[in-house]
Amino acid sequence: MSQLVTFGPGRQLVGILSGDPASSAPLVVLPNAGLIPRAGPFRLHVELAERLAVHGIRTFRFDTPGVGEAPRIAGCGMREATIAALDHLAGHHAAERFVVGGVCSAADLGWATATCDRRVVGLLMLDGISYTGFWFHFARVGGALRRGPRAWSGIAARLLGRAAAGVAAAATGAPPFTASDRGWPGRREARRQFAALVRRGTRSLWVYTGGYADLFLHPRQFTAMFGRVALDRRVEMHYWPDCDHTFYARRHRERLLDTIEQWMLEQGRTGWGR
Repeated sequence: MSQLVTFGPGRQLVGILSGDPASSAPLVVLPNAGLIPRAGPFRLHVELAERLAVHGIRTFRFDTPGVGEAPRIAGCGMREATIAALDHLAGHHAAERFVVGGVCSAADLGWATATCDRRVVGLLMLDGISYTGFWFHFARVGGALRRGPRAWSGIAARLLGRAAAGVAAAATGAPPFTASDRGWPGRREARRQFAALVRRGTRSLWVYTGGYADLFLHPRQFTAMFGRVALDRRVEMHYWPDCDHTFYARRHRERLLDTIEQWMLEQGRTGWGR
């Protein structure tokens, strides 16, 4: 069962609510990923909604302001639109708990919403927050060594290019790209926020792909980023270097859909928020 839902300022935002209205499971909220409309990369959100509806789990996929069918709205950014979606679903569709997230910017929205709204009991962090460090550079050097001398000249050229870009940016006053460009907190603050989320019982599913090689290259990088809380039973992390950022290959989307489906069912068995 699916229905069109309008919400937000002036009811200008639109989403699709799917699943059993009588479900007591947390409702899965899927903001659009980047500039891809609410159907998701290669209809990922539609297929996920169909998968979860079989188990009675509801989903809500929607466009944030300025994407897809959603107009730009003064004073209503992506996080404000996501919280407006939660408020509407709580007030009109009897939803009390939510799982929020998705790919890339949708993961960022899930994080930003969870840190300020206790109704979020689960996060889908697909190529979400990441900080480089020892294990990232260890993997990068190891990869270069395995590829042999022919690859080293290309790596040196990229490093020189990045250094030149940094100099040019400094000369023009435009800073180079940093993690803060995606609205991430600093590394120390992110660790503190994550620890607080886990303490309050928030479950999270993390997937890093090979399409994220500029930010994530080694599974031990995850624990180095977040500390011992990353080993908590409420946290699940996968590193899939064979997948691209948008899960273009059918087999990769199926793996992701299987993983999210099983994760949702497992959290239902063990108890959300515990």
